[in-house]
Amino acid sequence: MSANTLARSLSLLSVSRSITGLPLKSASLVASGSSRISLASFHQQRRNLITLPSNHALSPRGKASMLERKGYATEAINLKNLKPGQPTKNRKRLGRGPSSGRGGTSTRGHKGQKARAGNGKPVPGFEGGQTPLTRLYPKRGFNNVKGQKYVPVNLDRLQHWIDRGLIDPSRPITAKELYETRCIHNLRDGVKILGEGAKHLRDPVNLVVSRASQSVIEAVEALGGSVECRYYNKLSLRALVKPEKFVGRRRPKPADPIAKKDLLWYSSPHNRGYLAKRRIAMEELQSRSS
Repeated sequence: MSANTLARSLSLLSVSRSITGLPLKSASLVASGSSRISLASFHQQRRNLITLPSNHALSPRGKASMLERKGYATEAINLKNLKPGQPTKNRKRLGRGPSSGRGGTSTRGHKGQKARAGNGKPVPGFEGGQTPLTRLYPKRGFNNVKGQKYVPVNLDRLQHWIDRGLIDPSRPITAKELYETRCIHNLRDGVKILGEGAKHLRDPVNLVVSRASQSVIEAVEALGGSVECRYYNKLSLRALVKPEKFVGRRRPKPADPIAKKDLLWYSSPHNRGYLAKRRIAMEELQSRSS
């Protein structure tokens, strides 16, 4: 860099400092009588211009205006200074004359379905006035919103899984073992054991499932096994089958039925309900304490 170029740059720095009101520092460059000027001194003057001194901070009023522009609160929020939020965009004014650019038809065009008030977007299933497909075909029956759908498992399939070594008959067989060995492929509202192929059952098993038919109870208990029907809701069934989903969280407690129909079914010893076993255990405990 030549001496003339450095001199011009320093003069521009001095002028800009005088405009901004910052204190001028003594220049360490002398252009006259020297053929070359120190490049380090030029960079030092440039850094002095860019860096603001500590005593040249923004005033409180300047800080407040800057925070207001950015949308920050400038004082403590209380009931005196609360006000509704201001819209970020101006409202689109329609029908205010042709000079506004949105007059006349108010950007809706001439006639048609989209120009009508309150009918710009028809309901789903609307087919232009013809009979919709949902009304065209007749309906039969109904869907019970409170109905429960169980996954059926027959005893011959259960014995086949035991023979293959996929299920251990010495341990209680729940929906978790059936789902992990792919004996069932979904859970729905639980598992119900059915008695088809009961003559093929050879091993005594301990079943803890949602439901079991009477033929299953007779066949299993005849071989020395046991059946317990336990109530599960969606959450407790998921916690049973997929406990890894609750790692680091509190595991849900076992659910009890709420509906009267379920309470009566699981309280019956004839159905091998778990509430009947609970009641018998409480009666034995009370008799011992008395």
